[in-house]
Amino acid sequence: MTRHDRTMSTRIGPFTPEQAVLLLIAATFVLRILGGAAIGWGTGEAYYLSSARQFHLSYFDQPPLSLWIIWATMQLTGSEHVLVVRLPFIAMFAVSTWLVFDIGRRIHTPLAGFYAALIVNACVLFSLSIGSWTQPDAPMVLFWLATVRILLEVFFGEGGRRPYALWALAGLMLGLTFLSKYHAVFLVAGTGLFILLNSTQRHWLRHKGPWLALAVAFTVFSPVIIWNAQNDWASFGFQGGRALAESGLRWDGFLRMIWGQLLYMVPWLAVPALYIGTRALKAGPRGQFPTGAVAGSAALFAYIGWPPIVFFTLVALWSDTQFHFHWQAPGYLMLFILMGVWAAERNTLGIRIWLWGSAAATLAILTLLVTHAATGWARHVFPGEWEDPTALQLPWTELGEALETEGAFTGGRVFIAGTDWIDCGYIDTQVAGRTPFACIGPDPRNLAYNFDPDSYAGWDAYIVVQTGRIRYAEPHFEDIEHIATLDISRKGIVELTDIAVYRATGFRP
Repeated sequence: MTRHDRTMSTRIGPFTPEQAVLLLIAATFVLRILGGAAIGWGTGEAYYLSSARQFHLSYFDQPPLSLWIIWATMQLTGSEHVLVVRLPFIAMFAVSTWLVFDIGRRIHTPLAGFYAALIVNACVLFSLSIGSWTQPDAPMVLFWLATVRILLEVFFGEGGRRPYALWALAGLMLGLTFLSKYHAVFLVAGTGLFILLNSTQRHWLRHKGPWLALAVAFTVFSPVIIWNAQNDWASFGFQGGRALAESGLRWDGFLRMIWGQLLYMVPWLAVPALYIGTRALKAGPRGQFPTGAVAGSAALFAYIGWPPIVFFTLVALWSDTQFHFHWQAPGYLMLFILMGVWAAERNTLGIRIWLWGSAAATLAILTLLVTHAATGWARHVFPGEWEDPTALQLPWTELGEALETEGAFTGGRVFIAGTDWIDCGYIDTQVAGRTPFACIGPDPRNLAYNFDPDSYAGWDAYIVVQTGRIRYAEPHFEDIEHIATLDISRKGIVELTDIAVYRATGFRP
């Protein structure tokens, strides 16, 4: 059967692959809306919300695009309701799902595109964190995929007929990827490797098109360069320091990074994807793998996909990467698309059961997690003392009520402060811009750039800390008095304790 015959004859139940992927996008969009409305901000989300209260050219932790989107959403809607702010990110992932389908369709068949889209949505990390929450990964994935889609036209389509237009457009998408996350460097490296190793594509090294793309990307990325130049290259230093910090060989961290990324990507999807990625490397830059795919396309995906997986896994050997198992996500994204092509090439009953079963399992897992995060039902089913990771999604409404009672929002020379970037994010969701907010501990990250200490000399403050962290604030005030200790509850069950509130006078910058 020819590729054309397979394209025309393959259906998914009563639907064409195009119709099926639109239904997949619609169904997952509705589910993410429901989940996004049901649970509160996560750790990163609360921090990003607080960071985005002020517009900057760039930020300490990451490039600015995701924070610009949060800022613009709050400015345009006048709201910081959790679903309102999450909605653009949910919409971006809906577009990303279509791009995954379109890429799979371009290099193989519409069925391959649908299977690739199904696999990506069956991955817990992509479906929940990247697909639903206000994370830098959502715009990064969107523009990463857009760049790849244009590169396919350059290398396997109309690149010879209109090279400058395609390369300029690729540069724009690449620049927006860089403006989302520094991971875009792997997109450049993988593409460059593909050009170098593929004799039929090596002529691009002598062409002005790729260099035009890099120039356009650099121009789009220039706000980050400008901000870093104005702030002692703080962001580059911070991110580079995380990867290059030496602490001896950390085999425990290395093993944790391996099982952590497999868990995030779902083992029954991640392990086959790594196998398919290895096969693609063996096929080489001009090989046809899977058999019906566009020759050389698998190598392009492998050269782009493997570097972030290998690099961030190896980094855990000498640097404390903590629990950042999502850093490899763009690499797995490329391998998942290849796996969709491989699945469509075979399309056996076993493969269909595996893919649909994976999607059903992820839906069940996420349904249990989200409903528990919203209601705490598992506390009643499994009573006892156990640490609940979904407690990180709880709003600190008790804190907001306590500060309201104390008159913290009534004006005057009073601001509110925290001493740790994680706590500061949660605190600021309750402050909600009603009074100045400061993060004055040793690790404020983005939040240090939202507060000018000299402007608040002599002011009083309400300081919110967890146990022991008040010591970070003590040198900055003439006097500090404890006024309350709060618990955070969900449906009457205490989940977080020892959140202390202090009244401080005479701020000393």
